[in-house]
Amino acid sequence: MNLSRSGFLTALGLLGAAGAAMPASAALPPWFPLPPPLRPKTPRRALVLSGAGARGAYQAGVLKWLYKDVDASGSPYDLVVGTSAGAINAAFAARASSAAIADVGQLWLGMPNENILVLVPPVQHAVNAAQAFQQSSEHGFPRRLSYLNRANREIRAMGPKEDLVKVMGVINDDGIESLVKKYPMDLADIKTSLIVTATNMTRFSSDAFYYFTGPQASASRELFLRRFNFTSASGEHTISPSGQRFALTDANLVKAVLASTAVPGVFTPVEVPILEIGTSDTYVDGGVANNTPISTAVSIGATDVTVVIASSHNEGMSKPPETLPALLQASFAVIQRELLEDDIRLSVARNLLGRYRKTGGLNPETIALLESIQAREWEPITMRVIRPPQPLKLTTMGFNDGPDLQAAFDEGYSDAQHPIVFSI
Repeated sequence: MNLSRSGFLTALGLLGAAGAAMPASAALPPWFPLPPPLRPKTPRRALVLSGAGARGAYQAGVLKWLYKDVDASGSPYDLVVGTSAGAINAAFAARASSAAIADVGQLWLGMPNENILVLVPPVQHAVNAAQAFQQSSEHGFPRRLSYLNRANREIRAMGPKEDLVKVMGVINDDGIESLVKKYPMDLADIKTSLIVTATNMTRFSSDAFYYFTGPQASASRELFLRRFNFTSASGEHTISPSGQRFALTDANLVKAVLASTAVPGVFTPVEVPILEIGTSDTYVDGGVANNTPISTAVSIGATDVTVVIASSHNEGMSKPPETLPALLQASFAVIQRELLEDDIRLSVARNLLGRYRKTGGLNPETIALLESIQAREWEPITMRVIRPPQPLKLTTMGFNDGPDLQAAFDEGYSDAQHPIVFSI
């Protein structure tokens, strides 16, 4: 359907429409006339799965529709990029089989039976103590004393305060880890190139773990790494981004996926072994740096990008927040919206720079910067956005809400049949 004025990325849609029209001669930008499209021999159809928490069930429903003919027709995508909950779904989608898509649906819909939301012992003891204190206020002596004694025991069981500050996540990781490991993941089963993003807390960077497969695997890998680190033609000026790019291996595939889902403060950071450096780094949720890594797909040559987002365009912003949880949710929504729009703008800028390559008169540092982000091969980009038109009832932490998980899954299946489509 057409991009509505109140819909997602309205301004971007208008930009695409404006770019398609021939401007007045006095206003011609320097890249007119445009060079002919150049077709890179790299992955062209990409699926980008955003962070979603328990709303990964919505994405699983989307995958059911997108991959409905996968066994007969093959994978509908050349590249799958995922972060956070989207990383779990991406790992299944990259297997490109109806069995894998059925498995990921079962994973999300079966979560209420997996006891995901189990607090770590110190936090559980703190909750128990708070409940006992509250109960003590509801009774007189001598019964109140029994509740106060219980609260005291729970506080002592929490451990010394110097250990409490070292608790890095309130939810026990065993639940989500056991659930993911119920469905074996091996690189040998991956039929579509896969990229998983995570946030490195050892080096304070936004990293990507990659695995390229298919006849263009070597060219894709070279392009992905070349566009990451760039040295100017003279060899004197280098642009060194803060993020790193590491290969996925059988030793770190599951760890990288789990690391990408490790929401800071909720789940404990994950140690991921890295082949290139021979050691492990500590990672948290990939959504910390970029919850919808569209530019990652575009940077590798994708020209038909399907983006799946499990939140509506007005999520958490229907009215001013009146509680602390609502304030935090609204703040996070604004952050992620801005990150998403900046990522789209970067993709647009990369495409425009691919049309106009002249850098005369600029200093070497600026030339190196422009060449590090521009697309060397230009071709129009088609973007398909799948997201709920209204906020889902399912919350991002609703792992135990069986009916809401099913409703989100069903809505994802329905929404996937009506994506918002526009061109850049």
